[in-house]
Amino acid sequence: MNGDRPARVRAVVDHDLCAGVAQCVQIAPGAFRLGDDGLAVAAPSGPFTAQEVAEAAESCPMGAIAVLPDGG
Repeated sequence: MNGDRPARVRAVVDHDLCAGVAQCVQIAPGAFRLGDDGLAVAAPSGPFTAQEVAEAAESCPMGAIAVLPDGG
């Protein structure tokens, strides 16, 4: 984990709203990626902070990202 504490949030992307702009991927590449269909998916694969996830959600032009507390 490179000494980073894992974020205590999780993101959910609404594919009915997502347009594949990918701002979330640019802001938090450790938490989001584009799927084969060109839409964003929450796919934590590297270090990221809760602040990065929140900023990605706020920056989504479609409002397609919900940030929820991570119960785990």
